[in-house]
Amino acid sequence: MKKDRTHWALAVDIGGTKMDIAFINQKGELQAASQRMLVPFKEDGTADPQRILDMLAPFVNEAKNKFNDVLGIGLSVCGNIDEETGEAVLVANLYWRNVPFGKMMQERFNLQVFSATDVRMALIAEVLWGKGAGYDHVAWMTLGTGYGGYLFLNGQIYGGAHGFAGNLGHSIYDEIHGELCGCGQRGCFESYVAGPAIADQGQKAANEGRSKILKSLQEKEDTSVTTRMVFEAAEKGDKASINIIDGVVRKLGISLSCMVNLLDLDMIILGGGVWNGSPDFVNRVDERVRGFLMTDEAKRDLKIVRESFKNSALMGAAANVFLKKGVLSFK
Repeated sequence: MKKDRTHWALAVDIGGTKMDIAFINQKGELQAASQRMLVPFKEDGTADPQRILDMLAPFVNEAKNKFNDVLGIGLSVCGNIDEETGEAVLVANLYWRNVPFGKMMQERFNLQVFSATDVRMALIAEVLWGKGAGYDHVAWMTLGTGYGGYLFLNGQIYGGAHGFAGNLGHSIYDEIHGELCGCGQRGCFESYVAGPAIADQGQKAANEGRSKILKSLQEKEDTSVTTRMVFEAAEKGDKASINIIDGVVRKLGISLSCMVNLLDLDMIILGGGVWNGSPDFVNRVDERVRGFLMTDEAKRDLKIVRESFKNSALMGAAANVFLKKGVLSFK
């Protein structure tokens, strides 16, 4: 594979509700702005793989017609993906279990498909092209529709025995009193700190009469309580919302500090929309994390930073193609 010529990949990132698509080269340059579409769902609540493929077909045709050297499709999905087969083993937010989506895509479009979980893809982008470059011990953590991450240890991606390492969001906080999680367990950290969980807690406060501000915001916008409303209400001094966000900060501090105490990381890179909830949210979580760390060295040296890209998982989907084809490497 010639490294001095421009190679292209079609990058696809399928999240819990939205799907982003872009053409990206090995320098991390987008041919044009990424395109965003809503993930289609069936009546039974599961994401519809055939309709997703139909939506992707025009982009694949464009890639084949426009670029002389398309090395493949990079597929990022928000759940546990078998990297070898492309099977969606468990994607809680899409309600997929053992869906052979990577194989379906490859057979439909006759292009090599390189699949992985979105957090793995995001981490690849960060250590190749972003803030993680030059560090050997990095974790990517996303907080949005879900909560989870991936690991870069000793200068290499660390996937664990099955490629699913980094599922911090599905560590258990309270299996007795916790809410049921999309993964099937009860009391996962994700079911407390992810965007939908924050919104659900806010909705409960509004319904029970504990938050006049949330009730007012909900009625004004004629919709259910959203994560944004909870942060907004907290900024306005709403006690119920303040308590919700305080609880989220504390639980994130516990979760992330356990990971740092276990792995002695250089850096945690934060992605996902919930980190934008309020101007001080990241700093508050940072303070909580350091307060729970064991060593003075970790408290001093740990870097907690925001992601480098608008969509790191999308960038990483392309970067993974170039890694697999030998165009790029970590060293």
